[in-house]
Amino acid sequence: MIVNGVADLTNRARTTVAVSLAVIVALSLVQLTGASLQFAYASSATQPSFQITPSTQTIVEGDYAKFDIDVSQTGLANVFLVARGLPANSNAIFAPQAGTANPEFHSTLSIMTSTLSPAGSYNITIIALVNGEEYPAPINLELTPSTTNQTSTVTSTGLSLSLSVDTDLNEYEPNTTVTVSGYVSDTSGQVVGGAVVSVQVDDPTGTQLVFVNNLTTDNAGIYESKVWLGPGATSGTYSVFVSSSKSGYESATTHTTFVVGSSLTPSVVISQVYLTDTAGNPSGVFLVGQTILVWVILQNNGAPFQGVIWVQILDPNGTPRSIQLQVSTLGTGASVKVGFGFTASANLPRGIYAANALVSDKLISQGGTFLTSAKVQFALTG
Repeated sequence: MIVNGVADLTNRARTTVAVSLAVIVALSLVQLTGASLQFAYASSATQPSFQITPSTQTIVEGDYAKFDIDVSQTGLANVFLVARGLPANSNAIFAPQAGTANPEFHSTLSIMTSTLSPAGSYNITIIALVNGEEYPAPINLELTPSTTNQTSTVTSTGLSLSLSVDTDLNEYEPNTTVTVSGYVSDTSGQVVGGAVVSVQVDDPTGTQLVFVNNLTTDNAGIYESKVWLGPGATSGTYSVFVSSSKSGYESATTHTTFVVGSSLTPSVVISQVYLTDTAGNPSGVFLVGQTILVWVILQNNGAPFQGVIWVQILDPNGTPRSIQLQVSTLGTGASVKVGFGFTASANLPRGIYAANALVSDKLISQGGTFLTSAKVQFALTG
């Protein structure tokens, strides 16, 4: 049914891509040797190569394991990484979690355990979403009992949901389809399957056009809904509001925007947030005394925009440790990359921190409104 030129076409949770028997056999051989594992999805010339090094790690409770991830793809591809099957009381931190393969994308995964993480052998699945398609690869983590009295560096309880949303494009024309998708995880970075997701799309006047409330995430924590823009779709900035819930978790909400035709109002999205050291090396684990750089990349597809970019650092207890801001101007179709520095002093608690990036149309004290937000985690150790 088309309502004001917009209709919900389909909604479904994405299904995990099946791995061929030949790939599974090859993977088993790689795991036996302890070398890096590599998936070559050879059924199509456009499918990616997905490599994780090493394929297995052994650490003691309270320590962390680091894996290198490489995704290569013919042509340009958007990449997003998630993890499934983590030990209890642990965190998965990708640095970065999202980016573009052009033709390669590199990331590091740090699995932060605590002294409360049960010892054992864990088969963890890393899922690369490449242009919306899921490509899984397993790794192995051997967690051995700690023989010393270590202080846990992980305090995330995992009882709150974290929610993302994105559209396959930032700009559309009438008579096309918009794909709204994202993932649901808990505060440890573990994906949450079976979460209920609602998607609402409002037109430039604020009128609700589509409301879908029967979506559920698949085993990779992914949801997807397709929205048809009819030939009479109004030009301007559209808003997408998403909420997720699951029994035993605190619910989460988020939103994004996209433009149909041209817009008389800004349409600002955060395309990426990531962390580096002062040498520019991406990382998710830092030592006390280090200076951490938080990089925020914005894109505006609507009318020219002047607003405020914020970065807030929250410690493991949720206490703000730094709030910085910068006024920025973005023309139509323009993007900007802004960096913020944060030095981790020795008196800060060790554990999992959150770096929240937000954009407002003006200072909040002047009646400003937050337009978009994104979050990354990092671990402070030492």
